[in-house]
Amino acid sequence: MKKNNLEPLHNYMAIMLDASIRWIGWLENYPGWKEWNHTRLKRTLYAEFKSETDADSPAFVFSEVIERQHAVVFQYLCLLQTVTALKECEYYFRRFPFRNLPVTHSDHITNICEMYFGRFYEFRERLKKYLNALIVAAPKKNVDVGGFIKLFDKEFDGELRARHSVHHHERFEDQAIDRVYLAHVVSAGQPDNGWKAERQMAYRRLTKEWVSRVRKRASKVDEFMEAAAQLTIESCDFLDNPVGL
Repeated sequence: MKKNNLEPLHNYMAIMLDASIRWIGWLENYPGWKEWNHTRLKRTLYAEFKSETDADSPAFVFSEVIERQHAVVFQYLCLLQTVTALKECEYYFRRFPFRNLPVTHSDHITNICEMYFGRFYEFRERLKKYLNALIVAAPKKNVDVGGFIKLFDKEFDGELRARHSVHHHERFEDQAIDRVYLAHVVSAGQPDNGWKAERQMAYRRLTKEWVSRVRKRASKVDEFMEAAAQLTIESCDFLDNPVGL
């Protein structure tokens, strides 16, 4: 996953995104695709006026070749969407929009932490779908899906374990979050005796730490994205020379 030092950071990701956008542009010329999307858009815009007897728009059917290409491009964009959502967690940590509402600072952080951990599991599952789509689109290329996933599991073991625990057992717990909660409880309904300032200081310190963590871990996820993008560019000739479009 290491790149030549002369290569720009995330060079393959930029190339792959550009190639995906270009391929989607080519898709506009596929027979019936533009008309089908236009019909789907109208159905969405006027869904509230739809009667019970109106049939849902059937799924569009590509040729076998284009379906394989579409799966690769679509799954790559889904991966990119998850990475973007992971990075957005930084801004949720940096903002507390619930003043004068029954949402505590500790609850807010706990909710974001659980969302943050969930992004890693989401990326893992989408990565598997993406690599399997790549195998179908480029059968001559040796893609080690299992090895790729094992690397991801090893790198993000802590995040994946936390997500599993939250999903199957109990809510995320952390001593630093507990301190924010206890300071809130002690200060609630009492004259200002310093505990409110203590809660604010603990909260700011904690969110700063989580913002730093989001940035560092998202940067590691970008390395997997970069590797996936490079593998795709080297495997899929249709990104530069479309076949069947």
